[in-house]
Amino acid sequence: MNAVVRLNLLVAIVFTIAFIITALEMLEQATKDITREVTAGVNLTHQLLSVAVTDNSLLQQILHTETRHVSLEIVDNSHTGISKETNTEGDVPDWFQQMIPGLDELRHKQYFLYLPDGRSLKLQADPEDEVEEVWESFQSVLILFGLSALLSNLAIYLGVRQGIKPVADFLAALNKIEKGHYATRLNHYSISEIDQLSGHFNSMAQALEHAETENRLLTHELMRIQERERAYLARELHDDLGQYLTGIRAQAWLIQNSTGNPDLVASVGGQIAENCNAMQISFRQLIRQLHPVMLEELGLLEAIKAQISNWQQAHNIPVTLELPDELPSLGDESQTHIYRIVQEALNNIAQHAQAEQTWVCLSSDNQQITLNIADNGSGNLADETAGKLSGLGLRSMRERARCLKGELVFNQVPGRGSSVKLQIPLQQTA
Repeated sequence: MNAVVRLNLLVAIVFTIAFIITALEMLEQATKDITREVTAGVNLTHQLLSVAVTDNSLLQQILHTETRHVSLEIVDNSHTGISKETNTEGDVPDWFQQMIPGLDELRHKQYFLYLPDGRSLKLQADPEDEVEEVWESFQSVLILFGLSALLSNLAIYLGVRQGIKPVADFLAALNKIEKGHYATRLNHYSISEIDQLSGHFNSMAQALEHAETENRLLTHELMRIQERERAYLARELHDDLGQYLTGIRAQAWLIQNSTGNPDLVASVGGQIAENCNAMQISFRQLIRQLHPVMLEELGLLEAIKAQISNWQQAHNIPVTLELPDELPSLGDESQTHIYRIVQEALNNIAQHAQAEQTWVCLSSDNQQITLNIADNGSGNLADETAGKLSGLGLRSMRERARCLKGELVFNQVPGRGSSVKLQIPLQQTA
């Protein structure tokens, strides 16, 4: 059962209950009115007849005059007589008359007056006119309630149909969103509240579409970076470490076949030691590029100091570094994200900013950790309007900030530099 039918049924039930209550009140009041009117008519007629019993002309005039609420009949000793014609025609159904309490008792109320000629005048209550009036009023109220219920249900049907249509549109749009069709949009509606909901829905769908696009671009970028890193590892292992291993193997073979020449063995042994040392340095550099081992050994602050020191030497750009004496306890994943954000920001500055000075400030209070990285370069780290960033760039930084439940704000002014600000709530860093 849909909402329209349920609402119409509820309205019909309410009108039915209201009608029943009204009808019961009408019947109760009708009983009082009929009793009062009929009793008054009978008493008045009885008084008139008491006077007219001795005046035959007056009596005949009363008998042939139409009166309400009473029935007059002249009865002889054989129980036959001339009665005044009363209006016995009526369309009042029996079931309705049975609903009026005391009506039968009122109908059996009768009086007899004896005439001088020996006949009797029977005076009997006749409530039919009053019953017909009550029945007409009952029909009018029934028609009024029926029309009111019909018009109310019609208005509710039209109004609810108009209100349910946007709901159906919302459900259909949500089903499309659930299936991944983020380009789904709702139209404008004439009802201001529903139009506002439509606007919020479209904003949500647009945000989901933008996020899905960003995630797809990020996934493609990550796959490309992964393949590039694999190629880099293969090249490093082949060109650098592979050459050292080839040289060591040749030198070992030379030692093996020069056992009678101690000087040559000593010289080749020294070369092997140098090659092993160079290979170890290459391994350390490779491992440091793949994973910040210093972060696990010395902690976040010392790892950032070492990272910035190496970056300054590599790019010859001065860095003003401000670090606190200590930081709140952070998980390994949170420390790695902060370290990588600093690394990515510095790489973007080195590749795109053309800066002469860089500032890195890390601070904390009781509520959050704040990281600020700024430069005085060209202010051209990223094309935000086109949504294109250098490499992983700010996208990866924003994803890391999202993992930290924090907020990353990027600002740039052409010709005056750029800045990256990261704020991390402390309750989210555990």
